[in-house]
This record gives sequence, C-alpha cells and structure tokens, in this order.
Amino acid sequence: MFLWSALAHLIALTSPGPDTAIVLRQVSLHGRIEGFKASLGIGIGIYIHCILAVNGISIIIVSNELYKFLISLVGGTYIMYLGISMLTSETNNVSKENISVQTNKNSFLAGLVTNIFNVKAFLFFVSLFTILVDSINDVLFYIYPLYFAITSCLWFLFLSYVTTISKNKNFNVYSNKYISYFMSLVLCLISLLILIRAFYEYF
Repeated sequence: MFLWSALAHLIALTSPGPDTAIVLRQVSLHGRIEGFKASLGIGIGIYIHCILAVNGISIIIVSNELYKFLISLVGGTYIMYLGISMLTSETNNVSKENISVQTNKNSFLAGLVTNIFNVKAFLFFVSLFTILVDSINDVLFYIYPLYFAITSCLWFLFLSYVTTISKNKNFNVYSNKYISYFMSLVLCLISLLILIRAFYEYF
C-alpha cells in the first residue's frame, strides 16, 4: 500500500498547483535561494498535513463546511495577494536588486502558508493516510510523514534549481520578466478558482 501511496503522492507533487506557482514566484522575483526557502516551507507544511491526518484532526477539519470555507478563503486571498504584488512589482519596472531590497521576501513563510491553507492538500493526505492507517505503527508513525515532507521538499528544490540553471536569460526564470508576468497571472487565476469554488460549495 505504501508504494501505491508514494506513487500517488509523486503524481500529485509534479502536477501544477499553488505550491509550484509559489516556488516559481519566489524564484522569479528573488532568485534560486529564495526558491529553496519556499521549498523548505512547503516541506514543513506537508509534514504538518501528515501529522494532522495521522491523528485524525484533518478529518474533523474537512468534514466541517465552515472550516473548509475559512481555510480556502485565507489561502485564496493570500495567493491573490502574492500574485498582485508580483504583478505590480514587474509593471513598476523596478530592478530585481531593488525588488529584493524593498520587499520582505518571506519565502519560507510564503511556501508554508500557501501549503497549509490548501484544502486540496488536507483532502489528499486524509485520503492517503486512510489507506495507510492499518500499516502505521510505532516508528512508521514518524517515518511516513517525514518521507512525504522530505520528498516534497526535494522536488521543489530541484524545480528551483532547474529553472535557474540556464545561462540563457530567455530560459532562466529569474532573468525573464515575461515569465514573471505569466506567473503573477497564474497565481491570480489559481486564487480566483479557489475562492469561487469555496463560495460555491459553502453557499
């Protein structure tokens, strides 16, 4: 069962979503190191999701419509804020160096908050640990959450590295302003989808 769960996690991990968008945002605005920090924040967020799921707390949260709505509202609003702030930074023609100095990067926090307030992450890990619950005992209680957190962090570290490795400015996320425009729009779109779905499901 663990192998199937690990495969499901890998597929979900490599699928585009809020976490991917946030990492690319931080890399685009602040460079590779900030992408690494965001990746670490996402890894910690996933570890928290796993612990909540293992202890049954996530089930309580996702079974309450108000809790789900509030989580989606906070997460969607935060992602919208990040998208708009990224777009305004680029449209104001501020240099990368000035952006890094003038803005509070908070890459670790951006990754952590985006992941923690992702309702889909709650649902995914509840489903995952529902399958694994019979095989979780003793040391596995600690190993499984660590595995999912570390592999997630490694994936986004790899993504941060790959997108900034090219010497060609057209293919380097950090030096291509058009990618920054695109990522800001993607973040805003993801936020709108989260908020629309939250209001639709709650009301």
